[in-house]
Amino acid sequence: MSKGKLTKAMILSAGFGTRLRPLTDNIPKALIMFNGRPMIENVILKLINFGITDIVVNTHHLSEKIADYFSSRKFDASVTLIHEQRILGTGGGIKNARKNLEDSGDFLVHNVDVDTDLDLTEMYKFHEKNSAIATLAVQKRETSRPLIIDSRNNLIGRTIYDEDLIYGKTPFPLSKIAFSGIHILSSRIFNFFPAFENFDIISFYMELNVSTENIVVYDIGNCYWRDLGKTN
Repeated sequence: MSKGKLTKAMILSAGFGTRLRPLTDNIPKALIMFNGRPMIENVILKLINFGITDIVVNTHHLSEKIADYFSSRKFDASVTLIHEQRILGTGGGIKNARKNLEDSGDFLVHNVDVDTDLDLTEMYKFHEKNSAIATLAVQKRETSRPLIIDSRNNLIGRTIYDEDLIYGKTPFPLSKIAFSGIHILSSRIFNFFPAFENFDIISFYMELNVSTENIVVYDIGNCYWRDLGKTN
């Protein structure tokens, strides 16, 4: 892929959608309607508008219904479904899509239940400027699981169950901020993934953060952002 343009993306949509039950007992989260379209269709159209031409979608819960949906839909982008026999987690899902993404140079990862007007072009410019292996979209808002960053936008740690876990070292002041479910990754990331299959991508970032690779955050500021994966 030529520098300066993203063409590949992955939509994470394999989860059970437990926060949306009972809706998701019979409908996969990706197909819950929002603004007159299934969640996943809104994300796909946004990615296409950004210039994405190849999209990978991981599936598990009620995967046959997602397959049926795509069998009758055509988009101005190639969409590949990757079924997970068992849930692999956000990190394992990305690792499982390696053959579809590893030659991309950089690729985008987008949660299926995130709705936002974030300018992905500006985020990608920031990613390239920082030569990052991973750039995470973040925003100043209330969250139960904030990320901990320094004043140079480096990812340093996270808070879990009210405990601050600091993984990196920095002489700069620290602050807390909320992850927004969108990241841009360098395909170099596949060289660092663990041997096991099921893992969380944020936990992986924390472990990778002690290496020489650059993991940064991109503050989306006052952009509209909404988590559609919960009922309230």
